[in-house]
Amino acid sequence: MKFRTEIRISLRHLRSRSFQTVSAAAVLALSSALAVMLFILAQGFRDGLIRAVEPFDLIVGAKGSPYQLVLNTVLLRDVPIGNIKWSDHAALSDDARTDFSIPLAFGDSYRGYPVIGTGDGILRIRRGARDAERQWLEVAEGRWFEDEFEAVLGAQTAAESKLRIGDSFRTSHGVVLEDEHEDLFKVVGIAARVFGPYDRAVFVNIESIWENHAHGDHDEDEEDTHDDDDDKEVTAVLVRPASYPDAYSLAVSFQNDAGKQLVFPAQTAARLFALMGSGERFMSVIVYSVAACSLLTTTLVLYWSNRDRCREKALLGALGASRGSLVIISWLEGIFTLTIGALAGELLGRASAYAAYSFLAGATAIDISVPMTFREAIVPAVMLIAGSFGVLVMALGEKTGDAASLKKM
Repeated sequence: MKFRTEIRISLRHLRSRSFQTVSAAAVLALSSALAVMLFILAQGFRDGLIRAVEPFDLIVGAKGSPYQLVLNTVLLRDVPIGNIKWSDHAALSDDARTDFSIPLAFGDSYRGYPVIGTGDGILRIRRGARDAERQWLEVAEGRWFEDEFEAVLGAQTAAESKLRIGDSFRTSHGVVLEDEHEDLFKVVGIAARVFGPYDRAVFVNIESIWENHAHGDHDEDEEDTHDDDDDKEVTAVLVRPASYPDAYSLAVSFQNDAGKQLVFPAQTAARLFALMGSGERFMSVIVYSVAACSLLTTTLVLYWSNRDRCREKALLGALGASRGSLVIISWLEGIFTLTIGALAGELLGRASAYAAYSFLAGATAIDISVPMTFREAIVPAVMLIAGSFGVLVMALGEKTGDAASLKKM
């Protein structure tokens, strides 16, 4: 019997028992999709976090949890630990071990978008080791702020808030929308996408932050407060060290500081990955177990489906089909079913990852990609190879039918 004929017969058998075929493929597809989605999201989250921390070399902030400092400064999540003096930023700027330092002031928001008080020094930050020559934060439309109460919107903020250049808005203290400040900010620019949490930011002159809070807290003495450097505070300072040895020298100098800390965002992210690793391994064991059970179930369904066709195979044998041809027909039926299940699982897993991406990107403020990963391809491939081998073994071991089978027809 020609191989083309064997393929045609196996496809006809699958169509004649479409319910069993679809059921077996669906079980395999669902378990494969679960594994694909988990591995894609885990890798995508890791890549997104690495991209988010890459532009930040060192962060100096109030004493407390380094994770909270990174969450607040890099991911724009959680509440600030506290503030440090403006003079601390000035000291870092004058330190020979630093290339430059950038003050950041958090605490206000516009409709949930964090307002960041800073200066034009933030434009000096580069994208990181992967693209060290390219500027991290760029203005796509308009210009960077020059005066107080001028604002530059992050790309996502501009797209979602519908604010345009020339529009005005008021900021709120914290995230309470009702607690608005009096002064109006004017949009003068829109930043290009950085594919990270700062796409959801509103950048303003740090003097505007102090002015707003001076109005709210010291109405009678706002001018004195605004001009007194001793009363000025910042939430964090981004530091670009002059060299790697200088970075560790700066870290040592902050070890015994009672009020401030210096963190390496990349190291903090690495520790976070280590914490995530144990949970990911546990989830992987569950996923592999589900995939193994699904593969076994699919193989057994295919086996019993072939057993039910014993009479048909006996008829084919009586018409001259060899035992080898009958084994190949049974094996092809299994291969087609397993392939459909594996491919459907890959597509379903990636579609689920894309759906989860849109939710997680907003919930975590991390730009999560949906990459092609080696681990993603392993599960469908192993299931297909193992299933094919199992079906072949069962096909070789089963009876192909005899005269007794024909008499029952």
